[in-house]
This record gives sequence, structure tokens and C-alpha cells, in this order.
Amino acid sequence: MADRKKLTWDEAVKYLIAFNQKHNITTKGSGPTCKMVVVIAQSTFTEPYTEVQRSYVFSNHNKYFIPSNIGKSIFADCMDGSEFIRLDDVIIPGDPRSWDVEYCYLLEEEGEEVA
Repeated sequence: MADRKKLTWDEAVKYLIAFNQKHNITTKGSGPTCKMVVVIAQSTFTEPYTEVQRSYVFSNHNKYFIPSNIGKSIFADCMDGSEFIRLDDVIIPGDPRSWDVEYCYLLEEEGEEVA
């Protein structure tokens, strides 16, 4: 991860919304894909987890990043393959029960892996 640019949650959200606007993506699943990873802070959990176990991959094809969509869901896969979750249910800005985001980073854009 040392060579990847770290983003805040807000920066990652803005990036994916801008990506969808740039590519005129107005429906889930259409157009090019941009994948992002969110790493959840260890302090969120009572048990110790590795960084991979705290990392979730999600894409621009979630309703949250398409302003014209009514729904606001963000589905993500844990990088260790252990679970599939709704990030919008656990990352809730301003809510004290929210998972804390350590950082995000761009994983892949338009099918090209980002170095």
C-alpha cells in the first residue's frame, strides 16, 4: 500500500461520483468500472484483524455514487473473501455507531489496475 495514494472516505465518494458523471453513468452496472478499497480502522473492532480482513472492495456501480438513483446502497466484498456487506449500513458519517475509516485507495479504473 505504500505506493498508493490514501484518500479519506469523503474524497473516495467524491471521486466515484465524479467518475460516474465523467462517463455519463446513470444506471447501476452500465459503463466502465472504477474499484475502490476502504480500510476500516482496527479501533472499530474488539477483536484484532489484519489489514486485509479490514479492507472492503466496492465500485462506482453502487447506487450511492449515481446521484439520479433513489437508493443509496453501497455493497462491498471483504478482501479476504469472508463477507459481503452494505457499507452504507456501517459507515454512517456523524453516527457514533459508525465504523471508522482509516483510509481508502483506488484499486482499479476502467479495467486497468492502478499502481
